[in-house]
Amino acid sequence: MNGVIAVRALLVADTGVTALVPAIRIVAGVIPQGSALPAISLMSVSSIDRNIPAPGSKRRVTERVQVTVLAASYPAAKALIRAVRAAAADRMPAIGGLTDVTVHTDSAGPDFLDEETGIHMHSQDFRVSFNEAR
Repeated sequence: MNGVIAVRALLVADTGVTALVPAIRIVAGVIPQGSALPAISLMSVSSIDRNIPAPGSKRRVTERVQVTVLAASYPAAKALIRAVRAAAADRMPAIGGLTDVTVHTDSAGPDFLDEETGIHMHSQDFRVSFNEAR
């Protein structure tokens, strides 16, 4: 879950993102039904620890983090996903408890529309690599 924390830290620190979505609606996990829009959900998809000989006190982890934006219109969702990519892609943030953090884009998901609620969604995956204490 450290990759989620790293990407969230980048998003809430970026004025381009927070101009579109208040930091309080940029959450790790599921966004509760009935929440105000727009909103951003971050979830860990997978994580790999690298097995290396004599690893020492730290290990290298690569985590795939999915960022899903939810908005009331298609143009708003697309603007928000562009802001998310600009805020997090190719960054090396300083995150407490982690060292040598790098964030790169991975695959982008399809456009979704929940016809019942009228919520437009789009997702972007990020590859987050970092060293963590063993």
